[in-house]
Amino acid sequence: MDLPVLFAAIILDLLIGEPPNRIHPTVWFGKLIGFFDHKWRRRGPVADFTGGFFSVIIVLLLAFLLASLPLLLPTPLNYVLAAYFLFSSISIRSMVDHAKTTIQNGKILPEKVQMIVSRDTSKLNQSQLSSAVIESIAENFVDGVLSPLFYFAIFGLHGVLVYRAINVCDAMIGYRNARYLYFGKVAARLDDVANFLPARLSALLFVILRPSCISIIRKYRKIKLNGGYPLSGMAGVLGVKLEKPGYYVINAGGEPNTMDVERSIGVYWKLCALAVILCAILILIREHLI
Repeated sequence: MDLPVLFAAIILDLLIGEPPNRIHPTVWFGKLIGFFDHKWRRRGPVADFTGGFFSVIIVLLLAFLLASLPLLLPTPLNYVLAAYFLFSSISIRSMVDHAKTTIQNGKILPEKVQMIVSRDTSKLNQSQLSSAVIESIAENFVDGVLSPLFYFAIFGLHGVLVYRAINVCDAMIGYRNARYLYFGKVAARLDDVANFLPARLSALLFVILRPSCISIIRKYRKIKLNGGYPLSGMAGVLGVKLEKPGYYVINAGGEPNTMDVERSIGVYWKLCALAVILCAILILIREHLI
């Protein structure tokens, strides 16, 4: 069942990009964890940790229950719903669309970049803005493509929806500040664990595209627990310098520009194709073993 679901979901993603928010499971997860965040009155480290733990567990339970729905439906409705859930859990075309909108008349628009990164883009120069877009593309490859496909290939629909719920919880509350230090700790740590293997697996795919980039990955992979692998991989494939001012610099070449952003989109398409092939192979192996 999983191979037809995989290819149907990829086709939907390429044709549509993202489903409407009102019927988007990822949006549902975000609204639910946002509801708990809003309602929970901070009470101290232990209470906040406990409250955050149970909030995340409830969101994961919703994801698990949603993944079980296709099992209750007859064929072909079960395939249709499963393909829709997988489609809603990956973001190939939408990332490309967001990246392209940052470029206008040969320049990177800070206000458009601000929509896809957390850093303040108002004070960044053109090369730093280009770097921010390229970094977002690289990290989205793991969070939005490789990780969900990996967990779908290993655990089926339950794996991908639970992963996506973890990822959304981390994006909503997984911050190291006064409000979320304890309430969001479980979400942040679960996301670290969930992306640990896919992030390292991404290095292999970058090396397939450009074997020489392995030296850049080895040198800079530890700048972030998981993000260091796709960031250094993309820098190495493109041969450019990626920088988040005040945090890290990956020196793999010259200052990036709009042409490098466009090149990174091309690399992204190739990486996504490799991820789909890898997912299909893993599905065949799993189904053969079962």
